[in-house]
Amino acid sequence: MNWDDMRYLLAVAQAGSLKGAARSLGVDKTTVSRRLRAMEAALGRPLVEPRGPGLGLTDFGQVLHRHAEVMRDEMRAVDARIMADHAAPLGTVRLTSVPLIINHVLLPALSDLRAAAPGLRVELIAESRDLSLLRGEADIALRLARPTEGGQGVLARKLGDLDYAAYGARGAAGPMPWIGYEPRMGYLSHAAAIARAAEAEGGFAVAVNDAESLFQMVCAGHGRTLLPRAIADADARLVEVPFPHVALPRREVWLMVRRDLRELDRVRLAMEWVERAFAARMSQAQSTRPPDHRENGDNP
Repeated sequence: MNWDDMRYLLAVAQAGSLKGAARSLGVDKTTVSRRLRAMEAALGRPLVEPRGPGLGLTDFGQVLHRHAEVMRDEMRAVDARIMADHAAPLGTVRLTSVPLIINHVLLPALSDLRAAAPGLRVELIAESRDLSLLRGEADIALRLARPTEGGQGVLARKLGDLDYAAYGARGAAGPMPWIGYEPRMGYLSHAAAIARAAEAEGGFAVAVNDAESLFQMVCAGHGRTLLPRAIADADARLVEVPFPHVALPRREVWLMVRRDLRELDRVRLAMEWVERAFAARMSQAQSTRPPDHRENGDNP
């Protein structure tokens, strides 16, 4: 017996005619009749009989119909389980970067990740220090320098470059002092450039240890600093100001992942999202940047 024929028995029992059963199944009446006859031949008993203007089930047909209903319900349960599995949790992925990147590149794009991977739980770890992928402190890292960690245990791919420029608060009154980094961070190219500018003009008003702090202080009108164009140009509170002291720095952006995790669905989805978010931020900054975004016409 072909168990798929049970669908035809159910359809005839519900519709009460070959024509109605054919309509509900999306086939022609001849197909329904042929499948019913095949079932009867396989079972050696009639399943349907004329009843009024249509068809009804024989006693044996009614017994088989009850079994067919159970089979239908089981198949619906299987379908529901498959759908549930598709929406099942993918697990957790830990992604780390500096607070400036987390807050201004990844968080604005978080809804895209949630739509693409509804079963994924993501932990965004905003840290100024580099968390170790090999020690399991994070699964994925977005770094602003060429990686030195991991050897063969870590895969890294360059996503692009961040160009820096000097910014102050739009409409700020009076002179704006330089806001820079504490001395321990002088190894960073942009920190060194700010330090040289501040030294030439009388020193720092404030020094911090994190770019997000610089960003917030400049937005609040406390001074000037160097920020990535891709982030600062997107904020209407900021305006580019001259920087004649040294060449403006540029930093590389690298995406890193533990080699043994790269094929996991949750990690792959998160990495693809990071790449899209970074590319979108770079594209948006270029498209929204006016021909002259500086406070005056001087070349920085």
